[in-house]
Amino acid sequence: MLETQPSLRTIELAKKFDVTDETIRRDLELLDSENKLIRTHGGALRIEKRVHDIPMLSRLKENRDQKREIARKALEYIKEGETILIDSGSTSLALAEILPNIKLTVITNGHDTITPLMEKDNITVVSTGGMLNRRSHSFVGAVANASLRRFPIDKMFFSCNGFDLERGASEAVELHAEFKESAFPLCTCKILLCDSSKFGVRSARFFADLSACDIVITDSSADPSFIEKLVAAGVVVK
Repeated sequence: MLETQPSLRTIELAKKFDVTDETIRRDLELLDSENKLIRTHGGALRIEKRVHDIPMLSRLKENRDQKREIARKALEYIKEGETILIDSGSTSLALAEILPNIKLTVITNGHDTITPLMEKDNITVVSTGGMLNRRSHSFVGAVANASLRRFPIDKMFFSCNGFDLERGASEAVELHAEFKESAFPLCTCKILLCDSSKFGVRSARFFADLSACDIVITDSSADPSFIEKLVAAGVVVK
């Protein structure tokens, strides 16, 4: 049933299979432990798999309110005088758009991330350079990865294509995953910007387990049960 719909309710399953709610809850807990679904309060969610990169222009149209909400929360973690890394994701772009014009150094591999910073003359903007990926409007590859080693980075704000409770953050494209992996050891604090549509999704290439994320910032429509599981695993969620 989860192959044809994204979520199920315990009460509906009990009625369909003519068993008690408790029987369904035990079955869902077993399937959750086998990582075949995500157990939630009152039912279950499908674990999705995304193996193709979504074009940047399409991503900009998705979940815009949630991305703005996440960006506003992320502002609380930015202090004047810091050097921050912002990746090329659409949620990261939402953060760049609302950055105040204060003394900051912003390093980015996002082509589009630079544009909203043009008029903010107190912000020093550093592009990683590298090979242009036209689909994601980002710079990737060896040059982009190596350029990060020149800077002391206080905080990294990064996105993902999917976020799984067992395996962590994933990307659809190998080069995107490699860029983030290259950045992790160079950053004092790693902050994942992840809208709730990414929860329970597994993409083609995992690049960060749960322990690699110092903070996960998501939106208010995130499933409470998923958040509870993250917190139980030791993840700080905002």
